[in-house]
Formats: sequence, C-alpha cells, structure tokens
Amino acid sequence: MRISSVVFAQFTAKLKELRIILDPTCKASKGARKFVQQFYPSLKKDNPNLTILVRECAGVKPKLCARFEKGKEISIPIANQTIPDIQKTLEAVGR
Repeated sequence: MRISSVVFAQFTAKLKELRIILDPTCKASKGARKFVQQFYPSLKKDNPNLTILVRECAGVKPKLCARFEKGKEISIPIANQTIPDIQKTLEAVGR
C-alpha cells in the first residue's frame, strides 16, 4: 500500500519537520521499523523540502513527532502499530 502523494502535498505547507523515533530491536517498534524501511524513500521523494528524521534509540517507546509552523509540535505514540495504522496516523497529522 502506497501513501498518496496528494495527502503529503496537502500538509507539507504547514508541516515543517517529521520525526519517527523508534527502538532498533524492541518488539513494540516492529511496525515503525517496517514503515520506515518501506516508505521513507517515497516520503522523501514526494516531499523533498520536508525534513524527515528517523531516530533510533534503545529503550524508547516508538512515536511520531510533527513540528508545524509557529513552533507547534505534537507527539503521537505508535507502539505496537501496524504499517496501515501508522499510515492513518500520518495522514491524520496532516489535517
């Protein structure tokens, strides 16, 4: 399943930075690791001006952080989520 580039085009204007924080070995981060492996290249290709960071750290709970204009930032836990769940979360962030 590919994330629509239309969705990303809608939120790239307000979204300034996207961070995916995960544990490289933890079972709770499995979906996040698979999401990054599958979709990071197309995310970056579809959004060349968007800063997309993937941070790996042992012992952290996986989460998706989004920084918007004027310093607004949100953090959404993605522990034990599947790839489709993470896609839905990412689409919701852009609204």
